Amino acid sequence: MAAADQTKCMRKIVYTMHFRGQTSAGSDSEVLRTTGSATSCVVSTVIRPSGMQTDLKASEGDLAFLDSKLRVTGPDVFQEDGTITFGEDNEHVLRFSTVGQGHVTPGIEPGTMAGTASWKVDSGEGQFASARGFITSTLRSATPVSVTIFSAVSSSCLNEPWI
Repeated sequence: MAAADQTKCMRKIVYTMHFRGQTSAGSDSEVLRTTGSATSCVVSTVIRPSGMQTDLKASEGDLAFLDSKLRVTGPDVFQEDGTITFGEDNEHVLRFSTVGQGHVTPGIEPGTMAGTASWKVDSGEGQFASARGFITSTLRSATPVSVTIFSAVSSSCLNEPWI
């Protein structure tokens, strides 16, 4: 592949993170702020005749940090924007915002909430300086202040050429 062609072909990245954190009222009464962190992890999915097995295990590496603002826009719907920072040096950052609306509903377990949103990558820094793509996020809240968020990037183009 010619050098000019390599700069046009960006590397795609797929990742899954399991953030645990807290939600609190922001400075504006209509805004909720969520902060959380996730360890580096390894996710496995195995399909067997007996069904599917999944596992998520912490692995060596730095933490990722989530910071977002969520605005309730109607019954069971919201919009959100924020950042995911990878590593404690704050060098690698993804900025995102909700595509359309996110949705929440009562969870399967009494007293819990569950929800989902698709986020668009708006911009980034460091490794993600020219990133673009989408993040799928699911959430579960066991109490009004604790939240568990799984985020999975299905396709983000990075500023690194395929090698």
